Amino acid sequence: MRITLQIIHLTDLHLRADADARLHGWLVEDAFQRVLAAALEALPRPDAIVLGGDLVDDESVRGYKRLDSTLARLPCPVLAMAGNHDDPLRMAQTLEHAVVHERLRVGEWQLMALDSHINGSEAGELGGQQLERLDGWLAENTAPTLIFVHHPPIDVGAAWIDAIGLHDRDALERVVAGRAHVKAVLCGHAHQAAELDFADRPCLVTPSTMRQFAPGAHSFTDDPARAPGYRLIEIAADQSFETTVKRVRSATAACG
Repeated sequence: MRITLQIIHLTDLHLRADADARLHGWLVEDAFQRVLAAALEALPRPDAIVLGGDLVDDESVRGYKRLDSTLARLPCPVLAMAGNHDDPLRMAQTLEHAVVHERLRVGEWQLMALDSHINGSEAGELGGQQLERLDGWLAENTAPTLIFVHHPPIDVGAAWIDAIGLHDRDALERVVAGRAHVKAVLCGHAHQAAELDFADRPCLVTPSTMRQFAPGAHSFTDDPARAPGYRLIEIAADQSFETTVKRVRSATAACG
């Protein structure tokens, strides 16, 4: 396969206002920086980096500004979206070095970032207005497309996570169905890796840059056996793609 594009998907950073703050025992800033460094060591010049939501857990301006200073040093464009642990408006206003909740053209492909944040809820929803905008985007440009959204639009098999997934998944499926140029949907939120099917195409869930959750768990369960990580998407000239989850064992040192 002749690779023409390489994209890094990082999600669920859960940064805080204080760079040295701990969250659930994790030095989240350190963990994120270790995962990012490992990704860029493996792939020094990606074509794009996508941040999949839950970027700043306390929704602080300081946290977003510090993240933006990291993005300013990256060698490629950045696409970003909000998760349930974000303030979408503050995020859009503060991340000057990212394209937020918009489209990003990368080579012959387009990447689309959706906002599934609901105020006061762990679950997600896109809403009619955003779905209408997505439908318009897909109608006006039939370039091969990857759609990114924080909340998975399909059950991942862990009951407690599935209960706080994307509420209007059926509406999203109706928009995506029949659009052959949508090649995959990529998500975060679940703090685990999964490769599922949604609307007859891959739905790829990327692990968090900090703690992981146990696959298949009925109730909240950590998964200390799996390290933080990221997802690499490699796209070929014939529009086929391969995807790999990369675990970063050194990032586990940021816990405890």
